[in-house]
Amino acid sequence: MTVVSGGTPGRPRAALTAIRTTAVRLYGLSRGTQAALSVAQPCLGLLLAAGMPPPAGTALLCLAAATTGSFAGFALHDLMDLRLDRSRFAHQRPCDAFDIDIVGPRHPLAQGKLSTVTAVVWTVLLASVSLTLSALLDPVCVALFVTAVSLQLAYCALATVTAYKFLLTGLTVAAWASAGWFAADPRPEAGGWLLPALFAGWMAAWEIGGRNIVNDWADVEEDRHLGVRTVPAVYGVRTAGLLTLVFLAAAWAGGIAVPALGGHGPAALLGTAIAGTWLLLAPGWRLLRDGSPQTALGLFNRASFYPPVVLLLLVCAPAADRALGL
Repeated sequence: MTVVSGGTPGRPRAALTAIRTTAVRLYGLSRGTQAALSVAQPCLGLLLAAGMPPPAGTALLCLAAATTGSFAGFALHDLMDLRLDRSRFAHQRPCDAFDIDIVGPRHPLAQGKLSTVTAVVWTVLLASVSLTLSALLDPVCVALFVTAVSLQLAYCALATVTAYKFLLTGLTVAAWASAGWFAADPRPEAGGWLLPALFAGWMAAWEIGGRNIVNDWADVEEDRHLGVRTVPAVYGVRTAGLLTLVFLAAAWAGGIAVPALGGHGPAALLGTAIAGTWLLLAPGWRLLRDGSPQTALGLFNRASFYPPVVLLLLVCAPAADRALGL
């Protein structure tokens, strides 16, 4: 038997290594962990609008559209911020706090670990799939997806212009999450707009207080150096802390009011109240007293889990009500 030697057996292994490396970098481009957690927002809207359980086909379409759309959205953000991120790496300060946004390579495009062509193809492909799936749900979902993307582009363009762009990120998440709501109820009856409006406001308050301002807080020194205008950089951490707490309190109240008005039982309301206190209010109050970037990141990390935790609570709450005879 003749044994052929050479580099051939190593080629598949090298190819697999290259594929794995690219996949990890694309995961970092899309901030995969944060993107996966963000899938819960439209799914939460679907559950609240459709009731429990939502139609299986609608739920699967919503999950697939939300997953591809979320990964595309975060990748688009990195594409828009490419120049700024490159400058940020040139003046990056060390921070020993854990940041859920950088599970995986941080800004691989800005670090030159991923080509612009690859990043654009990845983003366009995911966005196209999400738009197609959204169209299968309802044209309103497509409109909300496009609205969310447009608001995100405006937010990135205003990075060095105004600190009030934090309002745009709230509207972005409100539109994004509402796509799930309108997948279940695309044509609310007359007088039926109160609940979806409250849901959108709830998600916007959570985004602003739980993710946007505090994420900027953790980068305040870099942002000041780069001329990026954020609430902590322009108005100081005291004002940022008070504003954060106001929006967190609004998110906490929304987490009780929306399920209550939607007919959810005592277990759901108690669960969302506890989740809001633990994931939002308690770390928000701690940040107001402390004011350090590490504490801001702690709030950001914890608040990122709020929508998925609430989603899980609302799924499990009916069984808890039945078990307790409520």
